[in-house]
Amino acid sequence: MKILIGLAFGLGINIAANAQNIPTLAKVYSGNTVETSINASKKNPKTQTHNVPATVTIIKQEGPHVEFIYKNANYQASEIGTISADGKMMQVAYQGGSGSYSIIGNKLVGCGSGRVREGVFSQWINSYYAWCDEMTATK
Repeated sequence: MKILIGLAFGLGINIAANAQNIPTLAKVYSGNTVETSINASKKNPKTQTHNVPATVTIIKQEGPHVEFIYKNANYQASEIGTISADGKMMQVAYQGGSGSYSIIGNKLVGCGSGRVREGVFSQWINSYYAWCDEMTATK
C-alpha cells in the first residue's frame, strides 16, 4: 500500500512539474509563410512556390491545448494545436493537413503539409502543398 501511495504521489509531482513547462503563447504572431504547392492534374501539372506575409492569432489556450486562426491575404483557417510536455513543440492540425512548430522564445518556427480537395473538380484534381512559417510574437 505504501508503494502505491508513493507511486501516485511521485506521478502527481511529475505531472505538476511538466505542467509548469507549458508556455502561455502570445496573442498574435506575424511573419512569413513559404509555401510550395502542386496541382497534380494529369493533363496540366503545375508547381508553385511563394512567400506570403501571415499571422497566427491565438483564440484560446487551456494548458497545452491551443485554438488559433492562421491568416494570409488569400487564405484563413481555424486550427488546433497541442504543446508538448516540455513546452518546446506544438503539433498542429487543420482540415486537410498537419504540421509542427518549435516554440523558441517569442517565435513559432515550423513546417507542415496537406492536401486540398475542394470544389466541383476535386475528384479529378488533387492539390498538395508544403509550408514553413517563421512567426514572431507581436502582442
